[in-house]
Amino acid sequence: MNTVTLGGTATINDLVSVARFGAKVAFSKEYEERVNHCRAHVDRFSHEGKAIYGLTTGLGDNWKKFIPEKDRETIQRNNIYAHTCAVGEPIAEECTRAMMFVMLCHFGSGHTGIRLETLVLIRDMLNAGISPIVPGHGSVGYLTLEGHIGMVMIGEGKATYQGETLDGAEALERADLKPVVLSSKEGLILLSGTTSVTAFASLAIYDAQTLSLTADIAGSFTLEVLKGTLMAMDERLMAVRPHPDQINTAANIRAILKDSPMLERYRGHRVQDALSIRCMPQLHGPVKKAVKDAQATLAIELNSSVDNPLIFDEEDGGAVALMGCNADGTYAGMASDNLCIAITDLCKMSNSRIDRLLNSLVSELPAFLNKNADFNNGLMMIQYASAGLQGELRILAHPAVVDNLTTCANQEDYVNMGYNAAKKAYDSMHLAKYILAAELICDGQALDCYDDKRCAKGTQAIYDLLRSKVPEMDNDMPLTPYLEAVARQIIHRDYIRTVEACIGELKY
Repeated sequence: MNTVTLGGTATINDLVSVARFGAKVAFSKEYEERVNHCRAHVDRFSHEGKAIYGLTTGLGDNWKKFIPEKDRETIQRNNIYAHTCAVGEPIAEECTRAMMFVMLCHFGSGHTGIRLETLVLIRDMLNAGISPIVPGHGSVGYLTLEGHIGMVMIGEGKATYQGETLDGAEALERADLKPVVLSSKEGLILLSGTTSVTAFASLAIYDAQTLSLTADIAGSFTLEVLKGTLMAMDERLMAVRPHPDQINTAANIRAILKDSPMLERYRGHRVQDALSIRCMPQLHGPVKKAVKDAQATLAIELNSSVDNPLIFDEEDGGAVALMGCNADGTYAGMASDNLCIAITDLCKMSNSRIDRLLNSLVSELPAFLNKNADFNNGLMMIQYASAGLQGELRILAHPAVVDNLTTCANQEDYVNMGYNAAKKAYDSMHLAKYILAAELICDGQALDCYDDKRCAKGTQAIYDLLRSKVPEMDNDMPLTPYLEAVARQIIHRDYIRTVEACIGELKY
């Protein structure tokens, strides 16, 4: 089992390793030292009674109310209670784990003032596999979902552990962990910041990387079985419009289809291909750039201090608490909105290729790839499913961060809506994998329509992987199990690994 050690720069791959693949988390000595150093300042501030938001005052519009030292532990617990108001179906376990990992990254920056023992509990919950039940709706960018994680930490709420749903206290007890009694400022720390936005957006980015490369693979296969030409992928065309991601996409397609007997056999069959094939570098490229831009944004966000207030050392050995707005989620939210647009565009082109594969008027293949030419439907309905998914993607492509509602007695008269953006980005990736799965299933069936099935080395590897889960279809059969199986292959990066093992690393 891999271990991710926090203390330096955390990456999106680190987050996915922990959230999705169960890697353990450890703290470096530097991580622990900076947390303890900052906490000493908070303890001193608390005793001095300075007016510091969330430490000696209430939250939101209650910032005007001073909290006596004797009441501050109670207030921290009450803050968790009051903010635990998300609703609806729980988020996926990997999303909860991603949130907890983000908490460790953000809160361990040495500027929040959280105690090390509180971070140790989050770490130990992750390592033990305790996952709080977190409803997935009702956040403007922070606060409500995070409250449900805090509830389990204090021995309340609900959590899953070893496949069971338990009371939070019982889940901790079974894992030999003890709930924490929150100290000054810690309730606010657990609730504030861009925890959920960063978590969902990071998972979406990882999946978008996978999908954008898989689109190169599926699109290459489609080009081949539709008797296409590589002319539009020529290096000279790419060189005079030198966007790096366009150049790399064309290079991937050329590499996958190198020395294709089928392309050689049908050389000159068409003067040029339809746009959904010919224009892959010019669309897949911008999608990859959007993913890279989002990745660059989230790489910063994951390693940021996003609480309010934040604590800073001063030259005289003291410290100052600065009230600001680093808890705003617009960076990750806007990146997520852009991801939704990008992945919808990617799937728009995939759907056009699916149509060409199934439409005998343009494919020169049996209608709906029904080889028997009888009363079978072939793959007709796979296009209906894919079109419906595309419709959902278009809805999710509507930007979230442009929305606003005033909250908290006009003290928070602007909210970022970053969570809604990040959640729909995560959901978009889930839908998109099925569209690419549909294209790959059509590709395999199209190849089976030829008497001479000799194809490129790269596409043969793709075909063999596909056929490990999806049989050649001579008769109608339910397609859902095959769409699910291929979608799992896609999201696990099986097609990327298979192609790279065959032709070398794909360019990204």
